[in-house]
Amino acid sequence: MRRVLFIGNSHTYLHYMPEMLEKLSAVEGAPHRILTDQVTGEGADLAWHWNNFPTRARIRSAKWDYVVLQDRSGGPLEAPDRLAEYARKLHELIGRQGARTVFYMTWALQDRPDSQVQIADVYARVADELGALLAPVGLAWQAVLRRRPGFSLFHRDGRHASALGAYLAACVFYGLFQQRSPVGLPAALAMHGKPKVRLPREDALLLQESAWQALCGETGR
Repeated sequence: MRRVLFIGNSHTYLHYMPEMLEKLSAVEGAPHRILTDQVTGEGADLAWHWNNFPTRARIRSAKWDYVVLQDRSGGPLEAPDRLAEYARKLHELIGRQGARTVFYMTWALQDRPDSQVQIADVYARVADELGALLAPVGLAWQAVLRRRPGFSLFHRDGRHASALGAYLAACVFYGLFQQRSPVGLPAALAMHGKPKVRLPREDALLLQESAWQALCGETGR
């Protein structure tokens, strides 16, 4: 059993992404069951979470294996020093609880694809500095769009994930926490009794392969 706490905003909670991870980790043959919890705020960054008593209390409330930190989408571009400052503070608190910190690298806006380089570099630097893990969702996203331009990863606002984008993120976290490829995972998921993802096998394979390649550093960034 692995217990994972997600700390972030709408890029974490939309389409029940942490619950998708739970479902993918419950399939036959998965090395570990994963249970998730989350603390999120609308547009919240890491500074907001550090100053939010319920976030700090949730970190202290249980014996987590991993705590995932996700800054607001513009944080690495507009305030990288602020991101790093509060990443350090939260990382120290997480470490005192015996958990490992994971940074959730988000994706570039649909109309600013070139910004993925800076987003990736900021998250990679802070993860390297702190000896934390990195979930390179943004690089997996970039890899999918290189192979299949126009693939429907984005919500219609061009910023948030569609259900397929959330599935891709869940595949990255699956690969990271299970230390195995997500290739072969179910191509359809229902959430709260309603179909959420129903992919043709070739589309599911594209997302699963891209998630694993990003984790293995094979995206050609």
